[in-house]
Amino acid sequence: MERNALLEEELQKWRVKADTFPGNDSLSAKAFVVDSTNMLPQFTFIPAEVVNLSFSGVNNFITLNKGSKQGIKPDMGVISHWGVVGVVSNVSDNFAVVIPVINPKFRLSARLKHSKNNGSLTWNGSNIREAEVKELPRYEDYSIGDTVITSYSRIFPKNLIIGYVSDLGKSADDNFITVNLELATDFYTLQDVLVIDDRYYEEQKVLEEIMER
Repeated sequence: MERNALLEEELQKWRVKADTFPGNDSLSAKAFVVDSTNMLPQFTFIPAEVVNLSFSGVNNFITLNKGSKQGIKPDMGVISHWGVVGVVSNVSDNFAVVIPVINPKFRLSARLKHSKNNGSLTWNGSNIREAEVKELPRYEDYSIGDTVITSYSRIFPKNLIIGYVSDLGKSADDNFITVNLELATDFYTLQDVLVIDDRYYEEQKVLEEIMER
């Protein structure tokens, strides 16, 4: 699986600094599928440990052992060693609650690695190992096992791995297709994560919200 040299360097810094991050000697950059060297300087990564997982029903959430005192804020993206995990929803001084991919409230723009067509990542509530990408054009060329990655997002960098195409899903519109995917992150075994701190997030948010008024 592809690795990103600059992200690996950033994670190497955390190996040295973050003594509280369990398993830090095994951190990798597997979540990045291609080189994003022009983007990485704007991101730093805060390591955190999962202290609670709630998968009872559809309102799934994850609790982390880092909060506002450690620099965590709402709307920060969260990744695992292998791919996208979710988005920070609420924080206290020392804890943060994350809405994961496997929550119906979660939405994210996604695309196949080899394609420029964007779809919408959603979870249908049936299996925490699977999700789906909707609204891809019907002519989209895909194969089982194709990598699904992030595209446009205010929260996540581009080219983060989300999962891998497993089969063709059902679409309510003949002009589009839906593909099912196996998520790269295994939520059953999730223990350690990185929270993404984007130094330009607020600047972009304020500018775009002006246009939405």
